[in-house]
Amino acid sequence: MSAQASSDLIWRIVKGNNAFLRKQRIGRGANRIALSAEPLNLTAKSTFKYSGVAHKNATGMELSAAGIVVTRGKKSFTRSVKKSRGLKTKGRKDLKTAMVAKALRLNRLTTRKTRKSWKQE
Repeated sequence: MSAQASSDLIWRIVKGNNAFLRKQRIGRGANRIALSAEPLNLTAKSTFKYSGVAHKNATGMELSAAGIVVTRGKKSFTRSVKKSRGLKTKGRKDLKTAMVAKALRLNRLTTRKTRKSWKQE
């Protein structure tokens, strides 16, 4: 992101067309929802609040073998899965609930119990 342009101006330019935009229809009607595949988007909603393209201090989370990788802007660090419950938001305070929800979803993926029928013997 350029230091010359504001985040609002960047969002107005890219909100209709960008490489991360995924449009899906709901049912048979013409109603559509716009989703985003941005790596720094916590909820996959294509809105100004959650956009990783428009904001310079955007936050993203991914799951790796070591734990949860939290990315803020260009910096990234790894949190262990057990410590992800006490996740502190130093960046944007309005994304705190989204960050905690994403961390809990990623934590649930790592601790999911398997069924006996899934085990290959």
